[in-house]
Amino acid sequence: MKSYILACLLLGTVMSGMAPSDSFAQLRHETAFGFLNLPGSARTAALGGNHISLHQGGTANFDINPAYLGVQNHKELSLSYLNHFTDIYLGSAGFAWHLEDIGTFATGIRFLNYGDFTRTDSDGIELGTFNAYDFSWNTAYSRTLLPDLQAGMGVQVIVSSYEAYRSSALALFGGIHYSFNNELTHAGVSFRNFGVQMTTFDERRENLPFNLMAGITHRLQHLPLRFNLTLHSLDRWNLPVFDDESDPGFFDNLFRHVRFGTEFLFSDSFQLRLGYDHLQSEELKTDRRIDLSGASIGLGIVIRDIHIDFSRTSYSETGGLIQLNISTRL
Repeated sequence: MKSYILACLLLGTVMSGMAPSDSFAQLRHETAFGFLNLPGSARTAALGGNHISLHQGGTANFDINPAYLGVQNHKELSLSYLNHFTDIYLGSAGFAWHLEDIGTFATGIRFLNYGDFTRTDSDGIELGTFNAYDFSWNTAYSRTLLPDLQAGMGVQVIVSSYEAYRSSALALFGGIHYSFNNELTHAGVSFRNFGVQMTTFDERRENLPFNLMAGITHRLQHLPLRFNLTLHSLDRWNLPVFDDESDPGFFDNLFRHVRFGTEFLFSDSFQLRLGYDHLQSEELKTDRRIDLSGASIGLGIVIRDIHIDFSRTSYSETGGLIQLNISTRL
């Protein structure tokens, strides 16, 4: 009965969210605070991007779906580092604690540093340096509603500073996570970045990168394989990219909503991960040769109580992004 109820909820969310709407027919780059779209951990990066139905999503991904949090994450600390291009890097940290009969809490930060820039006047004379950064602080609460159903809600404070231009925002995020079929199958629904700018860059208010997602994860019973499928950006149907010369068509638009990842479970201490994000592939491909844009690979290793995750995401001819994640219980 519970499986039927959740299936209806997932179907209703997907069908209502994917209804065509011209008001949302915009490039996702046209929103403010785009750094929030970056993968929350090396594990999700290796699986093609953010997933919301993972088995044991943990503290590293609570800002993707706060319903990941549970008693198993008590006193769990997660640290992540993403080596972006040039001098850009992303760092994040999260910590969770559980209170019996109350629920699980978590807090964390995300910081994207763009490096130092040289300030010049109209004649090219150097006037010093400045830096630019994006920052978010997240806090969330999760509670068990039914034996296999977890729900969570959180709030985030977002700040961006680029030289003399600054903007801030306040947003909500939340989700549910349901396990069934003897925990071989997991399903989830989440929303992210639902909020508004409090201060703007230049008196022009911009949208936040709101994202409604639904996903399912399934482990094969007799093979060490786990499949993750997430439908993202369900709040809008059209997902255009910069080089679209015409309407991409129904099926191409459909696949732009799909994010897929596979985990090869060699043991409890070693996992190999592969992922693919079709929208990212469409945005990054060069058409000059066959490349792996949108594809990702990674490893998960457990050494005693320390979980180490590593990923590489292909950005076509530009190169690849390397992300490292370490988590442990204190």
